[in-house]
Amino acid sequence: MANFQPFGTGGDAENPRRFANLEASDLDELLEAAHSKRTKYSTAFAVSVYKEWALQRNINKELHEQSEEELDQNLRVFYAEVRNKTGENYGKSTLLGLRSGIERHLNYPPHNRGIKFSKNPAFMKSNMILDAKIKNLKQLGKQNTKHKPAITTPDLQKLRVRPVISASTPLGLLRNVWFHTTLYWCRRGREGQRNLTPSSFTYAVDENSRQYATMTHDELSKNHPGGFDDTESFEKDGRMYRATDDPSDGYNALELYISKLNPHCSAFFQFPKRKWSPSDSVWYENRPLGVNKLGVMMREISEEAELSSIYTNHCVRATAITLWSDAGLENRHIMAVSGHRNEQSLKSCNSRPSSTQLRQSSDILTRSLISSNASLQIDFNDPQPAQVFSHVTSTSQNTSMYHRSSFDNIFSSCSIGTVNLTVNPAREVDKD
Repeated sequence: MANFQPFGTGGDAENPRRFANLEASDLDELLEAAHSKRTKYSTAFAVSVYKEWALQRNINKELHEQSEEELDQNLRVFYAEVRNKTGENYGKSTLLGLRSGIERHLNYPPHNRGIKFSKNPAFMKSNMILDAKIKNLKQLGKQNTKHKPAITTPDLQKLRVRPVISASTPLGLLRNVWFHTTLYWCRRGREGQRNLTPSSFTYAVDENSRQYATMTHDELSKNHPGGFDDTESFEKDGRMYRATDDPSDGYNALELYISKLNPHCSAFFQFPKRKWSPSDSVWYENRPLGVNKLGVMMREISEEAELSSIYTNHCVRATAITLWSDAGLENRHIMAVSGHRNEQSLKSCNSRPSSTQLRQSSDILTRSLISSNASLQIDFNDPQPAQVFSHVTSTSQNTSMYHRSSFDNIFSSCSIGTVNLTVNPAREVDKD
């Protein structure tokens, strides 16, 4: 193929060694490389689903051959009729993903149509059907947009003392470092984890002489892919301070982990050795942990630690955002580390109430239903500071739980477990 000549060129450049001499195919490859593997997969999936539907509908024209009017008409029917392989309706996120995937297919090489579906009057009919389909799914209770829950405080405390993330073994240390780096730098699922290296982290001391770990460079991410519309990212500025001398403390574990990595492997997350000794200088093999293994890390931790729920990697990110929000950190400061580009997307991560908040909401309502004949239960070992009222209909009794700190000053020298007090209604005084 002849070298691509930009418009207005008239022959050899004065200094041919200074600039690259690219062909048209090279420019197409540059555009193609701008998309992540996940985006490419989503695009291919959307096109394949459409083609399968078009074949069933005897529509012979390829997507890129159709006019805007034809596209609008065909997409209108496609959105209404599309189903998954089991014949069930796709959820909102998948339907919107199909539209975005088809749009990308038409706009990038070799088609380069420059079409925009969303809010485009030319595609009003198809967009109206898509909107109606999504509303209908919600009416039927089949909306599948599920925001990942944050890890509960009791589960975080349980995880802290379980051997599953103990820094005393190669596997436990690996899991410990994975969990803390995901939490403190608010990382998404498996995004970018395979690209981390030991030099991705560094240590520093702040103005108060406190030691902390931080990242050394910005990363490509879903919210910050680069390009014209990208904004400055401060995700790498997140810090993990040294809090205690406990080897399982996040900072200490990271320091130990890096010292035990295999120097012949450039990946940050490496396979733990099966045969090892605590005194070995290297605890990990000369091979990286794969993306699939990294993708189920939190699920495996949840199962082995016997947490109350099976959490996903993204739940760790949601946990960081929820804890920061509940502690009163400003959204702009949270966004600086989480990488969110607007507050609306941030709210989707922490809008879900925690287990404690849901319990408190129930308690407020239950409190108004307490009968005059009630049993008061005081649990001094309850780690949650919330007041809990549990209405027992079978015995017409109500139970409330108070945090032990309420009684510390009264019973400072006592060891008290669970106390049950029965409160009887006052007797009426005989006036005769």
